[in-house]
Amino acid sequence: MSMSRIGYHTAASAIISYQDAMDITANNIANVNTVGFKAGRPDFADLLYTERNVDNTVQTGHGVKVDKTSVMYEQSALRNTGRMLDFAAMDDGFFAVQTNQGDVRYTKDGAFYANNDGLLRDSNGGLVLDYDGNPVNVPFENDLINYTELKNLIGVYKFENPYGLDQDGLNYYVSNESSGEAVADEGVEKKQGYVELSSTNLANEMSHVIEYQRAFQLNSSVLRIHDQLEEKINNLRS
Repeated sequence: MSMSRIGYHTAASAIISYQDAMDITANNIANVNTVGFKAGRPDFADLLYTERNVDNTVQTGHGVKVDKTSVMYEQSALRNTGRMLDFAAMDDGFFAVQTNQGDVRYTKDGAFYANNDGLLRDSNGGLVLDYDGNPVNVPFENDLINYTELKNLIGVYKFENPYGLDQDGLNYYVSNESSGEAVADEGVEKKQGYVELSSTNLANEMSHVIEYQRAFQLNSSVLRIHDQLEEKINNLRS
């Protein structure tokens, strides 16, 4: 890259990065009322440095990028719904769901439903799984749901590194090499009649909006000034 264009590309990279960060923040705010939603955080990283002067003692950076989105899995507040088909998996526990496509996904959203076929499903129609990875059959006693037995049947899973999980939309997460395989853990507490709320903190997110907006505007000004300087230099050369 031409040395005369480093400033331009540095500011441009910042504008793109802060737009990406704003998109993540907007998604957090949009999901403030989504049960079990875990907010994302943009992680910034600086780009390659080059040495510019004869003695190679002055290093110049080439901007910034959003390196990845970290999902914050800390326990969110619970809401008492009084609905016996609602469950909250405490701490870093996840429910397992078999989607309509046959894939297994993991979620913190425990607002479940008993379908006419006697199977327990999530809000997307996926099959809720037990500790052995099989669909949960809703237990009945005298034509009434046995909620105590149902609670014991619903599986809860943990990961060696939940921060490595991939987001998959529809409030689902996917395991990978970074997260490790899901492991059934009957020791994780399940609270019946509760759902875990979104972890979005509106006050924090609004402060991020202001921060990213100001940084975006400042880098836009840098970009404009750099263009003006380039134009003056070119005029002097001609």
